Amino acid sequence: MYKSLDKKGITVMRINAIISAVIIMAIVLIALYFCLTNIEEEFIRVTAIIISGIISLLVLLDIFLFPVIRYNRYKYLITNERIEVKKGLFLITRSIIQIKRVQKIEISDGPIDRKFNLANVNIFTAAGMVDIKFLNKEEAESITEEINNLLKKNLEKNHEN
Repeated sequence: MYKSLDKKGITVMRINAIISAVIIMAIVLIALYFCLTNIEEEFIRVTAIIISGIISLLVLLDIFLFPVIRYNRYKYLITNERIEVKKGLFLITRSIIQIKRVQKIEISDGPIDRKFNLANVNIFTAAGMVDIKFLNKEEAESITEEINNLLKKNLEKNHEN
């Protein structure tokens, strides 16, 4: 059965979106100010206002709506044979890794994650990486231990054959 992320992940996603929003809106406001004060052509001024409005709307959606959608779509499953992660906003990505292909597992967290006692599990194979984000730290430790135990069992089974 698929498992969900920690509910605090929504808050962390929103905080990350707010940090990005401050930077984006500063750039938009500077560009808008430049257009309104230095450009005389009305069409360009109106276009700048419309584009600024669209960007502002997208920023608001990124703060208030998109984290909830991402949270509801982000699921993971760990079995004896595979690790599966589903995530996405508009396009859903489903990543499947065979346990026997796992080469490295690590737990990571940033300053905002630490504030909310969250962590990410990064699973590496020769082909790339899949991460399970916004997990409670204890759950991240448990997942890492579970995958490590599955790897050991897989190795023992291969040595017996």
